[in-house]
Amino acid sequence: MRLKDKVVLVTGAGAGLGRGIAERFATEGAKIVVNDINAETGQAVTDGITQSGGAAVFIQGDTSKEADAEKMIKLAVDTYGALDVLVNNAGVEVIKPTHDMTEEEFDKIANVNFKGFFLLSKHAVRQMLTQGQGNIVNMASAAALLGFPLLGTYCATKHAILGLTRAMALELRGFNIRVNCLCPAVIKTDLGDRFIEGYKAAGVPIDEALANLQGRVGTVEEVAGAAVFLASDESPFVTGIGLPVDGGATAA
Repeated sequence: MRLKDKVVLVTGAGAGLGRGIAERFATEGAKIVVNDINAETGQAVTDGITQSGGAAVFIQGDTSKEADAEKMIKLAVDTYGALDVLVNNAGVEVIKPTHDMTEEEFDKIANVNFKGFFLLSKHAVRQMLTQGQGNIVNMASAAALLGFPLLGTYCATKHAILGLTRAMALELRGFNIRVNCLCPAVIKTDLGDRFIEGYKAAGVPIDEALANLQGRVGTVEEVAGAAVFLASDESPFVTGIGLPVDGGATAA
């Protein structure tokens, strides 16, 4: 088991990539703190892990609220004695032209997609410094490396995550704490389906874009496998990177 006995907090783990990562990490021996703002879906993922013989506990919380972020870290430490890995995953999107974006929509995207990553990382690192080790895996996107029409604010937050990843990696490389991010392209999840349908509805030639992804979308399992690599002891010399999981989209 590649993550045996590691304590891992996964945010936004009630569905999609977060769920897939939490479940995969559990099969690799990790003890999972499952977070989601939706109590029903988050608890269902937690129950599924424990019923399969894994270790997991659920905490409902809004990653963009500092008090909630602190509670998530505290639960990990109180329950399992440490926090070895933070997977910042919770995210939202709004598909529309930037000039039509409302202030409320902008705030929602910025708060969840960037502020939440900052808050969780801030409090996770404080715990990791007391332990003398730790690992953060941020879920960015191919939108951290490219621009996409109708996703201006989303792209901006993902670029920000990559910048935060690189800066924190340099700040923490002398403290045995690694910080990396994953940059997936379109993945077969509810969010990925919304992205495709939103583009089609807006008349964006999505088929041409998908052709750059080896002609298909990616799978949750493919992203989860990359996350295991970054979170495990197999990548001790890897920090400060944005790893594309994109079928070559960013190489085109």
